[in-house]
Amino acid sequence: MLIGRKRIVALLARVVIQRPLLVLAIAAVFAAVGTWLGATKLSLNADTNALIGDERPFMQKYRELLAEFGDLEGIVVVVDPMDASGASRKKAELAIEALGQALQPLLEQHLIERIHWKITPLEQWTIAARATETPMLAALVQSPALCTQGVTLETKYLSNPGGRLLFLEIMPKKDFSRFEAIEDALGAIRVVVATVAKQHPSVEIGLTGKPVLQADELATSNQDMMRASLGALVIITALFILVFRGVRLPFFAVLAFLCASAWTIGAAALLVGQLTLLSSVFMLVLVGAGLDYGVHVVSRYQELRRSLLRDDAITQTLQSIAPGTITGALTSATVFYLAILTDFAGLRELGFIAGTGLLLCAIAMLTVLPALLVIGDANPALHPPRDSDLPSALAKPNMVRVLGWSAFAIACIALAPFGLRFDSNLLALQAEHLASVEWEHRVFADSSSASWFAASTAKSEAEALAFIERAKGEPLILCTRSAFDIIKPETAERAALRSALGTAIHANPTTDSLAALVRGASLPLRDALPLAVRDNMVSPRGALLVAYVPREDAWNAEPLERFVDAVRRVDPDATGVPMTQLESIRDMKSAFITVSLLSVFAITLLAWLDFRRLTPTLLATASVLVGVLMLLGLLPLCGSSLNLANFFAIPMLLGLGIDSAIHVLHRWQSDHTRMRPTMRAVAFTAITTAIGFGALIFAQHRGLQSLGLAMLLGSLTCLFASNVLLPMFLALFHTRSTTQMSSVK
Repeated sequence: MLIGRKRIVALLARVVIQRPLLVLAIAAVFAAVGTWLGATKLSLNADTNALIGDERPFMQKYRELLAEFGDLEGIVVVVDPMDASGASRKKAELAIEALGQALQPLLEQHLIERIHWKITPLEQWTIAARATETPMLAALVQSPALCTQGVTLETKYLSNPGGRLLFLEIMPKKDFSRFEAIEDALGAIRVVVATVAKQHPSVEIGLTGKPVLQADELATSNQDMMRASLGALVIITALFILVFRGVRLPFFAVLAFLCASAWTIGAAALLVGQLTLLSSVFMLVLVGAGLDYGVHVVSRYQELRRSLLRDDAITQTLQSIAPGTITGALTSATVFYLAILTDFAGLRELGFIAGTGLLLCAIAMLTVLPALLVIGDANPALHPPRDSDLPSALAKPNMVRVLGWSAFAIACIALAPFGLRFDSNLLALQAEHLASVEWEHRVFADSSSASWFAASTAKSEAEALAFIERAKGEPLILCTRSAFDIIKPETAERAALRSALGTAIHANPTTDSLAALVRGASLPLRDALPLAVRDNMVSPRGALLVAYVPREDAWNAEPLERFVDAVRRVDPDATGVPMTQLESIRDMKSAFITVSLLSVFAITLLAWLDFRRLTPTLLATASVLVGVLMLLGLLPLCGSSLNLANFFAIPMLLGLGIDSAIHVLHRWQSDHTRMRPTMRAVAFTAITTAIGFGALIFAQHRGLQSLGLAMLLGSLTCLFASNVLLPMFLALFHTRSTTQMSSVK
């Protein structure tokens, strides 16, 4: 096996040296094809529901709800009168009327599909035959004109259960083929809201609702990731130039990286076909880790070039670096590929694209980069050595240093259990002081969430009433919303009275009110309901929706679980955002545990396949485990914890961290008297990973901040384990074995 691997590497070296232009031409063609595929075949899918696999039973139920009732996730404009006085209430009503009128042009511009904020008096007369008590309905039949004479109905406005806040509900035009799915509509709505708010300074007006929360989160996170990716690439390139004292070699490595990135985009287009909000993070992974393979190639080549001619230096570079690079790339890619085994679709797609991208980066650094070195290094002379290129044997271990660093590592590891606390509050991950988040909190503090409700689909009034009655016995359900908030249950007597009412009035409907009354008496229930509540209460096919509103803050994990359990006691088949949120969180937690455990097994197996010896295999695995456990111990000290944004940092660090240990062990086995160049390259790659992801600590999005912090700390702790602890113990073992051999002699 070893001989076969050497032959493959030797063949690769000959091809690169003898046909560098052919290698580059092939790479350029594939890069061009990858770019074209990305531009024409790689679609974007901004629907957060796409992150959850449709095969999951809870998601199938939610899809059935959407198929029955349509999109129920709209924008909510909130008008807060600031106090409960009648005068303030009137000002709030004037403001919401102004908003409704000012938003009408957006319907004509096809930016929004519908807008509702009130129930007019005429709509109240239309539903009156279904809304009045039975005795009143009978009286209307006997004397409709007399009963309605002098009755004046006032406009009713959509409000929260407490009645203080007024709501205006907008269904925006959504285009999930781009990440900014409601950008045009949301921008126009915000202009209108700002204008009306200036005209009505005595009230406060804000936007919230799931689409707004997601749009704001996406805007901040995309901006943060783009800034972090570009900034990290610039900083890493500059550091590359500084460390290797030149522009040419780092430039070649960046070219090879860009080539691999284009290949990855093409592979994503062919094998996955879409990018979601989660899988789009793959580029950040490549920036943070993909360049590392090039660092080892450049470092080794620069070292060998001091004593060898170009072709020999390239050959020996590939012979010494390729095995570790391939093993490192395989371990990192395998960790990402393990996400395919999870139930979370978004994570599966990210794992597949990022894993493939890392393998392609390794291939590019072992083919494209050496070919560029052949063309770019035309100087046949040897390069003069520098101080940093001189031999550096493993130092004799200092027991004080050994004990000191070991104690530090043990102290961090002892705190690791505290770092396993998992925070699943998605709202807490948003950028601080985001207006939509603050309004969501304000609405919830007043009575209930603007975004959260569970729902049951009832095929009959009797079934809906049974759900409502059972919900009254659940303290964690604040209230229900259904058509029965407006209408009275249907009975044979009421149906007969409505029929008689239509006959009695039909002869002489003298007013618009009477005309609406008779029309509503004969209309199907959905058509009789006011437009503002129709879509949220009765489906086009006549099914009734019963919505359950949480009493506690369901953004937090424990209240969410209690609320979902309560709703499922009412209706085991109930669905809605709380259910999909809870189950997807459980899927992500399960994925974290599964991928982390399998990653440990996978990196150990791949390390053994590389070394074929137990001792270096266990040392490599132990090194990265120490680094990850130290991270878990340090996270709480830095005010952070595992959450839905940073949890995948653990398996990522397992895959990326062992790469450093493998390179150190390979160099130790081949020549432990010249460890310095490899140690420098390992340190540099760890620092580039720390910079690549660590740039996110400056993000506005707190979830990305936590990911940046976890990857920054984890890269440094894994570096500590591979560049301090591992060499220290290697030197200790080497000294002991030498001493034992001397004593035997």
